[in-house]
Amino acid sequence: MQSYDPFIISDKLSSFLKGSRLADPRTVHGLAFKLGCILSSTFLSNNLLHAYTSSSVTDAHRLFDEIPHPNSVTWSIMNSAYAHICKINDIILLFGRMLNLGISPNNFVFGSIFTGCANGRDLQTGIQIHCSALKFGFTQHTFVAGTMIEMYARCGKVGESWRIFNETLEKDVVSWTTMITCLANCDRHECPVSAFGLFREMICRAVWPVGMTFVSVLKVFDEPEKLRQATQVHGCMIKLEIELDGPLGSALIAMYGRCGGMKEAVRVFDRIENDPVSLNSLLVAYMQNGYYKNAAFLFKKMIEEKMEIDPFVVTSMIGVFSALEDIGKGKEIHAYVIRNDFFSDVSVGNSLITLYGRCKETKMAERLFQLMKIKDVISWTAMMTCYSQNDLGRETFSLFLHILREGQSPPIFCITSAICACSTILSLHSGEQMHARIVKMGLNASLLVANSLITMYAKCGSINSAFTVFDYMAERDIISWNAMIMGFSRHGFVKEALHLFREMQKSDVKPDEFTFTGILVSCSRVGLVAEGWEYFNMMTEHYGLEHRMEHYGCMVDLLGRSNKLNEAMDFIFAMPFEPDNLVWETMLASCKVHGDAELVNYIAKRILEMKPEDASPHISLSTMDAFMGIWDSKALHRDKVKSLGLSKEPGISWVDVHSWLKDLETGEPYSTEGCRAAA
Repeated sequence: MQSYDPFIISDKLSSFLKGSRLADPRTVHGLAFKLGCILSSTFLSNNLLHAYTSSSVTDAHRLFDEIPHPNSVTWSIMNSAYAHICKINDIILLFGRMLNLGISPNNFVFGSIFTGCANGRDLQTGIQIHCSALKFGFTQHTFVAGTMIEMYARCGKVGESWRIFNETLEKDVVSWTTMITCLANCDRHECPVSAFGLFREMICRAVWPVGMTFVSVLKVFDEPEKLRQATQVHGCMIKLEIELDGPLGSALIAMYGRCGGMKEAVRVFDRIENDPVSLNSLLVAYMQNGYYKNAAFLFKKMIEEKMEIDPFVVTSMIGVFSALEDIGKGKEIHAYVIRNDFFSDVSVGNSLITLYGRCKETKMAERLFQLMKIKDVISWTAMMTCYSQNDLGRETFSLFLHILREGQSPPIFCITSAICACSTILSLHSGEQMHARIVKMGLNASLLVANSLITMYAKCGSINSAFTVFDYMAERDIISWNAMIMGFSRHGFVKEALHLFREMQKSDVKPDEFTFTGILVSCSRVGLVAEGWEYFNMMTEHYGLEHRMEHYGCMVDLLGRSNKLNEAMDFIFAMPFEPDNLVWETMLASCKVHGDAELVNYIAKRILEMKPEDASPHISLSTMDAFMGIWDSKALHRDKVKSLGLSKEPGISWVDVHSWLKDLETGEPYSTEGCRAAA
């Protein structure tokens, strides 16, 4: 048989594999076998093995077993293949087999194994291989050290990554980039330096960053206050003449979107080649900054130009219409999802549930939830949030119980939704059971959970329990203070609410508009007119907050309850915007209490002009006529209510009786065992 140079054949075969997407390694394998050089050349076998790893790891391993004289490169290729698909057990078996044959592993073998452990989040195996790397003297190898840094970081041990990084004597740009990436992706504070701090140190040491370094460090700029620093980093990138490729361009767009720099984001988008990732980044940026119409226009343009659209783009677009609460456009994109078979993607299904929940179409959300073949924790959370947003406390709590019965571990947002459900149905017993489960799960220290518990206990009438949760909190945010102040206010503990506000002023948490709503409600309850004016003025003078409609409503209520009706009317007419129906209804109630018939008639007419279908003005006028003994007029107003088919909306209450909820309007009992969405 004619002899062929394996290097020439390998070069020809490599060109063939790279030049054709349809090239099958088995075809190339057969050709090499026919030429009689496949088993005689380890070099050629390694090239073919590498080709197999891209299509079938099983076929690659079969070829690997047939290679008579595998070298370190052969083992490295096979290890890399298993690392890529996270086959940790196969990697360990291969590594042990290699050692038993007396073959010393090289840096690529160790790097591949550490990469596999990182992908599979296998810390224990990673530690064992770390010991082997130490034994063979590879821990100071730059490539191996970089993969160890990544492995420990992705397994949640960023402190260990930082130690290895510091102990590595020779660091190249990859080492620095890997450590910066670890710090940028980590929420924990185990290291004395931030990703941006390390980036600055890198430049000071004349280690020049590459594109991937910038992709990583840009992640740390996530709020408008950091826009100036972010722009400086972008300037550094331009100065170093870093190529603006797709990943880097998308990272810049996303960064500017998070920091509120939409002009800069669009400018970057116009400079790069558009792909689904960059388009999705711009869509998300538009959403984050409230440019929903721009996002919708961009999506329409993508469809018209028949650009490739992936599930991430569709999910973002559903989020746009969800934020706009545009059910018409939402249904259009739902139809697009069905036509293009995107519903099988769980993230798309979750987004549609959120859309219909925001648009008050809970029945459709339930149907989609039932049709989803695969549900993740976000699916359950989305459905519970849908119920919670629409004040369907029973359904929310029932779905939570169904999750528990299925043996699933509910995420924290499901837990907070269930707590909110207890608030909606005012079931203290269920709320206490939830609290006990939270303690058992070790989540009582969670700020989000604690805030939900305060609100639940306050709404269910157990203000002492609410304060106990608040008092034991190691950390409090604005929501914690507002929930407790509003709880005290709602239950008439005015002294406690005002004292808590003074304590809040001493803390690092700055009051917001909702804080002052709670304080003004407290003042209104006991007629603290002077204090009410003081807090009302404090909003703008001390904290630079703008008065909202609810703050004016609270002041009207305060003045009205204190029988300062003329002052209240002057206050209403001096408002910088047109008072809404609630302000006038608040004033009407005060006039009725204090028997001012003239004002009752005037305000009732104003309300009827704004809301003709409202029965309350007619009923108030009827009550006032009865109080003054004008019975003919009273009957006239009552007849008016009947002739127009008006009625006051009845209140709905629930009472918790031995784990049964009973509707006090219908008398119908409701067991928490049922659940429409999970049926």
